[in-house]
Amino acid sequence: MLSIGLKSDETKLVKDYALLPLLLDVLEHDRDILFRSDLKSSELTKVMIERIQRAALADLTAARRNMREIGLKVYDNRKTRLGIEVEFMCRGYRHKLSMLWGLIEAEIEERSYSYLGLKIADKGCLS
Repeated sequence: MLSIGLKSDETKLVKDYALLPLLLDVLEHDRDILFRSDLKSSELTKVMIERIQRAALADLTAARRNMREIGLKVYDNRKTRLGIEVEFMCRGYRHKLSMLWGLIEAEIEERSYSYLGLKIADKGCLS
């Protein structure tokens, strides 16, 4: 999916740049629904969502800063029927990152668990 020549940390920056805004959108959507609902544990859920939002925003800010520092520039970031496609320049070369929605959802879920100090492997044990 990526052109040869990218370092793993550069690939991670591009993934963060593409995935974290999606995670923030999902959280904001869920937060809006939560505020309209009458859940018994709504305050706890709000705190968890806000914690994930703060962590995701901090990571997105760091990714953007690091991208600027190394000269990595995204020039196209689009959603498609199948997933997302990100086209970018790094060290004068064009690259493309494509991710399918299933992988995006899994990455977002794993990142959310991580921000709460949990492991995705514990998912079935929590219910």
